[in-house]
Amino acid sequence: MNVWLSKDYYNLKFSIRYFIELSDCVQVVLACRVSPKQKAEIVTFIKEKHPRATTLSIGDGANDVNMITAAHVGVGISGHEG
Repeated sequence: MNVWLSKDYYNLKFSIRYFIELSDCVQVVLACRVSPKQKAEIVTFIKEKHPRATTLSIGDGANDVNMITAAHVGVGISGHEG
């Protein structure tokens, strides 16, 4: 499996053991419909769990700043948010 998609943070929290196991098996984690704090937490968790991995966060708005700064590589896209 190359990608795991979590539609919302509630499901992520509900299945955190599953998330931990899956993060060992995937190359990409995509999270949608989560708060700015939760986005940063996911990046931080991946960095702690996989210290040799390089994280990349891409965001298009001010609500993505925490996630972008938490990653090893952060990309901010300018223009209309959304």
